[in-house]
Amino acid sequence: MKVNIDPDACMGCGVCGTIIPELFSLGDEGYAIILLDPAPEQYRDLVQRAMDECPEEAISAKD
Repeated sequence: MKVNIDPDACMGCGVCGTIIPELFSLGDEGYAIILLDPAPEQYRDLVQRAMDECPEEAISAKD
């Protein structure tokens, strides 16, 4: 699964990293980065949760 973060939309709140710290982290500039690309299938439900809970809707995913 390919996960993307829109850098223009991300405000660096860290919700995604709280949900899946193995996949998301805050980079040096304070915005979310993806640690695993592609994202392992085992994280599919958590990626959906991160997308749902992102206040800026900055996360997207596709197969």
